[in-house]
Amino acid sequence: MRIGIDLGTTNTVASYIDENGVWKLLEFRHSGSTENPCFLPSCIAVKNGIVIVGQPAVEHGLEHPDEFVCDTKYDMGRTDRKYNIGGITLTPVQAADYILKEVYNELSSQFPGETSFNAFVTVPARFRTEARAATKEALRHSGFQTDENCLTDEPIAAAVAYSTRLDSDKLILVVDIGGGTYDLSLLKTTIVGAANSSSRLEPVGWDGDLHLGGNDVDELLVKRMTSAFISAGGKDLYARQGSVFPTQEETRAAAMIRSMTLQLKKQLYAPGSEKASVFIPSLLDGKDLDFTITRGEYESGMGETAVKMTRCLENIFVGSGYSAGAVDHVLVVGGMAHEICLLRILEQMFGREKMIVPEDSMLLVSKGAAICNSNLRLHIENKAYTSIGLLSRSGTDVQPIIKEGETVQSGKMEPVYISPESADATGIEIKLVEFRGQFKPGDYTTVLSDVIQLSESGKSSGGLFKKLLGKKQLPKLKMMTEFTEDKLLRISVEQPDGRVTDLSLRLGGSN
Repeated sequence: MRIGIDLGTTNTVASYIDENGVWKLLEFRHSGSTENPCFLPSCIAVKNGIVIVGQPAVEHGLEHPDEFVCDTKYDMGRTDRKYNIGGITLTPVQAADYILKEVYNELSSQFPGETSFNAFVTVPARFRTEARAATKEALRHSGFQTDENCLTDEPIAAAVAYSTRLDSDKLILVVDIGGGTYDLSLLKTTIVGAANSSSRLEPVGWDGDLHLGGNDVDELLVKRMTSAFISAGGKDLYARQGSVFPTQEETRAAAMIRSMTLQLKKQLYAPGSEKASVFIPSLLDGKDLDFTITRGEYESGMGETAVKMTRCLENIFVGSGYSAGAVDHVLVVGGMAHEICLLRILEQMFGREKMIVPEDSMLLVSKGAAICNSNLRLHIENKAYTSIGLLSRSGTDVQPIIKEGETVQSGKMEPVYISPESADATGIEIKLVEFRGQFKPGDYTTVLSDVIQLSESGKSSGGLFKKLLGKKQLPKLKMMTEFTEDKLLRISVEQPDGRVTDLSLRLGGSN
């Protein structure tokens, strides 16, 4: 059975195409959200030394925030990030592994006759190599079977899922906003939704923010609620999720406030709504929380976040060759697809008539992943969303490996040759960097930094001709690069004596 998984910051959704070609959602009967059992909260807790996932983890975290963690997707690919909860230390890869294992176990329970489950997982379009590698590692540890190509970008998956409802050859802006990420993709597409069609998708523009989404809204609402409680004579209960207060009662009260954000968002985003309210009697020390926020107050508080959203939307057209007026449809998906500030911005930029916010907007990414996994004839034109290059020793220039906007072809690329600074050097530093637009010294992200120790034969100058000239020949290392179909970068370095060092795992694929 082929599965599509939207491994989200807040919730995880899984679906599949059955033997009749019908798309179906997986229901999490034990660990699904109380709001909708098809949503698995992407949360982990440790209860009595045992790791639990999903809604049971959320409920345990209300009483024991020091034994609870969520939003681990933010840290995928960071080898320095660790979570210490309930006496157990987890890495982001291990956290994702536990969530994916919960999906696998649910499938095994509901389909006992199936011998294997082949999974396809979505990632944010702007996930870098190390984050993609970490996601792929978690997937393979969780029990699923995978093809070599088992990842795709979330906005592309959403477009795949919705494309049967659109005319062919249209320019579509996909706006995917969830709990923690804001992903934008500008796509030229043909009809791609049928599970057995031979179709094509081509990204022509991309932007977004990997740290913008529903969590920003939650923080705004939590701050407003805690301020209201202070005004009513209560204690200051504002803290980031997972914080522990001096007493268990305070810790529980702070967690209770945070749990009210979903209720407030539902009220604010409802058509025609002008305000949202919550009331918690005797929240702490006999004092009630009686809180109301108007739409105007909410939108005012969202000012900085709205500016970030607008800036990303403007940036997506820079260098794409298209203008905002050329967009045929704006497809809004994700858990925050009904966020009122974003919808107002999109309406002002593109017009209400072009906007599409499907009823199943929170499910389209998983559905698209299932279609991609079931339709082996579907062709997605992979583009590099950033440039990657070898940084010069001075740090003022790069030797390009791939440039932003180029098609990422799977397979080996032209080798890059590197020499040491002097003939008596014992090693060569390799520093790969990632950047957008024109390279500027200091304005880049380091993808890989390592020193390759030269072998003895690599350090030898040798040769009569070179001795007669009184010169030493600097050894050259051959750096070989290749991309997989799902845009994972693989790197190895070959020395003059044939010794090869594989650097792929050091890109973030192993925590």
